[in-house]
Amino acid sequence: MDENGQSWPEAMLSLVIIMVIFSSLLPLATQLTSSVLMKKHAMIAAETSFQAAIHFRSSGQLTGVRTHDGLVYQWSVEAGEICVTYEEMRGISSKCVVL
Repeated sequence: MDENGQSWPEAMLSLVIIMVIFSSLLPLATQLTSSVLMKKHAMIAAETSFQAAIHFRSSGQLTGVRTHDGLVYQWSVEAGEICVTYEEMRGISSKCVVL
């Protein structure tokens, strides 16, 4: 036979492949992206606590705010700890470090 174009089985196979991509790989990629973003925010909070320690040791400053990529990181020194709070997708997160 001399067929032109796609046959029905080829069309169904293409449809199944597209469904597999969008039903499994796309949610996985979204989950990985959000996980990396949360780790990035935690890393920036750690940097903020380091900068807060420098400000506390040099000038005695007890509170401060840092903005990075539109996200506000608030830090405070209480009872020998530097705590950084910031808002994430899942709510408010906090990272505390002992001086």
